Amino acid sequence: MRILRAGGALAALAALLFGVPWFLLQFASPTHLLEADWVRALTVGADGRLILALLGLVGWLAWAVLALTIAFEVVAVLSRQRIRLRLPGTGWLRPAVGALVMAVVASPSLASADTAAPPLESVAVLTGTEGPAEAPPSTQPPVHVEGREYVIEPGDELWAIAERELGSGERWREILALNPTLDASARLAVGSVVLLPAESPQPTVVVEEGDTLWHIAGDELGDPTRWPEIHAANRDQISDPDQIDVGWELRLPESVEPPPAPVPEPPADADVPEVPQPQLAPTSGSAAEAVADAFGTGLPPATPTTDEPPREAVGGGDADAADANGSAAEVDDDGYAGLLAPVGAALASAVLVGVGARRRAQVLARAVGRRLVPVPQGVARFWTALAHKAEAAEAPEQESGPTTLVLGWEGEEPVEVDVEAERAVIFSGGESSSALGAAVTSLTCAPWSAPVEVVLVDGADWVAALDDPRVTGAATTAEGLHRLSRLCSERRLALRQRSLNEVRADDDLADAFGPVVVVFLSSLTPVELDAVGDALALGEVGVSVLASTAAPLQMTLTQVRVEADHATLRGHTFTPQLVTAPARRALVELFAATGHTDTEPAPWWREDDDLPPNVHPLPWPDRPEERAMTTLYSPSHPTLLLLGDVEIVAAAGTAPSRALGQCMEYLAWLLEHPGSTPTLMQRDLQVADATRRSNLSRLRSWLGADPDGLPYLPDAYTGRLTLDERVSSDWEQFSAILNGGVNVASSSSLREALNLVRGEPLGTFSFQWHWAQQLQADMVAMIVDAACVLADRALNHDDPDTALWAVERGRMGAPFDDSLAVREIEALHCVGDQAGAERATIRLNRTLRAEGRDLEPALATRAQDATRTRARRAAGQSQT
Repeated sequence: MRILRAGGALAALAALLFGVPWFLLQFASPTHLLEADWVRALTVGADGRLILALLGLVGWLAWAVLALTIAFEVVAVLSRQRIRLRLPGTGWLRPAVGALVMAVVASPSLASADTAAPPLESVAVLTGTEGPAEAPPSTQPPVHVEGREYVIEPGDELWAIAERELGSGERWREILALNPTLDASARLAVGSVVLLPAESPQPTVVVEEGDTLWHIAGDELGDPTRWPEIHAANRDQISDPDQIDVGWELRLPESVEPPPAPVPEPPADADVPEVPQPQLAPTSGSAAEAVADAFGTGLPPATPTTDEPPREAVGGGDADAADANGSAAEVDDDGYAGLLAPVGAALASAVLVGVGARRRAQVLARAVGRRLVPVPQGVARFWTALAHKAEAAEAPEQESGPTTLVLGWEGEEPVEVDVEAERAVIFSGGESSSALGAAVTSLTCAPWSAPVEVVLVDGADWVAALDDPRVTGAATTAEGLHRLSRLCSERRLALRQRSLNEVRADDDLADAFGPVVVVFLSSLTPVELDAVGDALALGEVGVSVLASTAAPLQMTLTQVRVEADHATLRGHTFTPQLVTAPARRALVELFAATGHTDTEPAPWWREDDDLPPNVHPLPWPDRPEERAMTTLYSPSHPTLLLLGDVEIVAAAGTAPSRALGQCMEYLAWLLEHPGSTPTLMQRDLQVADATRRSNLSRLRSWLGADPDGLPYLPDAYTGRLTLDERVSSDWEQFSAILNGGVNVASSSSLREALNLVRGEPLGTFSFQWHWAQQLQADMVAMIVDAACVLADRALNHDDPDTALWAVERGRMGAPFDDSLAVREIEALHCVGDQAGAERATIRLNRTLRAEGRDLEPALATRAQDATRTRARRAAGQSQT
């Protein structure tokens, strides 16, 4: 039977290689193409011979592809797969050709002597339908082959088994290599057993409610930007990466072990002694850790886990070896910069402005004794990458209308489109959803689009994360179409004979007819596009549409075709601005993290039930000199001042001529992440590796060495960045003074700590060091809490002067905090400054109105009680 199959396979190959060209030469020779009258054929029509010759030309091309594929498969078989040549586009053809070639070479007359392999133990392979084939006798002992067994199921073939079990159909030859008695051309009998290559089981994860590939990659792989690897491993199950169902079991990519850490070469400018000198003991942790340890709760440890091996050492080198202003676009370790590559700097800047406002609202809404919930690390890194992207942009400006969008750039010039003027802009092409994401981001974040009301159809995640009253949602496309039609109809009836410009010129009507953009995030069908056209046919009513589709468009709608590297609008080609699906998910998480008002217990605050009985209440100092005690903070070793404008004092070296801000940023990061790795530093700061090395070298020279010659920032020969333990900051000093808890600290300790405050924490860098947003929020919160505690104690002991001093120091760190404002009103009433209290009340009300928020009920009650108490005191004095 094997000989017959081999002969049949050989005949089939001979027919394909020699019979097909003979047939083409006889009946469809392409030589007639050289003799044809092409002018007549193109103007009058082609005759039968010309058509047959054209078909023959196609046949010759197909035969050439087939012949090359056969030749490549023969080479692969004869070289025992050592030489594998692949002709692009023949993946569907190679299995059939490979089966024919294997059937020929596997016959006894054609196979080489070493083609046959020893039989396998306990592996029965059926080559027919009646029973298992007997293994040929062999004088050699059985050879044990590592593998795993697989039972043939109905419909199985080698290609399908390899694709399903091994991840690639082209690995079917590995199955043949492990099963010498298996015939490539034979039908696999159901129930028989074959041996598959032994592989470690691929890890899987089951999709749960609310999961996305972004979240799964973050939870399972430690990096949300690795979601394309999960998508690639499950292409047989996932057609759209944005659509995964609960209960699916997804295969995870195998983790790649990091290479062993190379032995670092000493920097060129470092003197390496023959006997290694011991390093100074690393600092025990950041101030935030010290506070958390002292209070028994709260902050996560800043020191990275030791399971991340050091991958490089930071040497000295020339400080000018790289540009100190390197951008995050050069960094692709975590992919955050890559996510923002197709996003313009102006849009990134607009997003940052909105996020900054949301963060400020979070800080102001915090209650005393609470802290903001820390932003996830991945969100913080994306925030930092967004800041680097926005560095090239000036303040966001817009000369056109609020519904004008930047679609991309033609050279240096932006390509803009006014959605309201166009009535509808429909995206198509491979990146239509990404272009739609950029449009939504601009409409919801850009300051010039503030008057626009946005209706997001099938975008519940956007609506929930933005939490903006002008952004509403519709659950389904049908609901969105209904809302669009009703809105256009209502406005058309309300306009009557007036135009849109006429009613918008009336200040009392302008808001009612403000621009509305309905955004359909799901691709629209031709029927749904017709419904959009019908709604917009009612005329200009201030309602416009953004959508995407894969269907042919009506001529009345503006179409923008978008691909990954180019886009087309009215015949003009330009580079598109895109917010891809991963970038959209990162933006949604950033909006969600900075939009909620949830807080958690502050680690620097002691609850009443945790206080020892001999601690609370603390006595108020009776001696005036104790109440007025101050401490002059004069460090003797390099110290980073963060509680105000940032600067380094007591440094032993000379300040660099450039990149001072980045050097101070690096020092702040090192103080908050003691003993960390260069890799983690590069990821958190989102800077280029060469920039990091240069700035660390500058910082090392700036800090200098102590009188004994020990550097304050040693070279990282161990792969860890470790500062001398004597290098500190005023924030660490502030935390150490109040390390037992702000609300149980002595009044003199509160005074000593507040004396360290010189201004708003991080000063002008507060909105540049985006990795330090949580650090800055904690600084502000702890300063405010300390000032409030001291002010409350002073008011309870009729000491309004100390209360006003505490409020003044607290306001240096948080100028617009409501808790401090209310305590100022109380102190002014207590001291008898009625006019000052009224001015403070008016100032607080104006701030609240300008920012569109309300005073917390508890604070409002305190302010009202202070006014009533003052009135009662005045009435009592008049009666006496």
